Amino acid sequence: MGSKGGIFRYADGVDKFLLLFGTLGCIGGGLQTPMTMLVLGSLINDYEGGSEHSVPDQVIDKKMIFVSSQQ
Repeated sequence: MGSKGGIFRYADGVDKFLLLFGTLGCIGGGLQTPMTMLVLGSLINDYEGGSEHSVPDQVIDKKMIFVSSQQ
């Protein structure tokens, strides 16, 4: 199969532009869940520590603002 141009043979500039942004959107959507789990995991680790360790409200607020801005 020696087709010249392959899959992009009939694609114009707009098609390539849309494919690029679609690919970037898929990558961003796929990274959203692992990044959320990373942030929430660190928040849970801050809570673990028993009664001798308390988490200030500022730490919780900062992490929750970061999580809510990701969605």
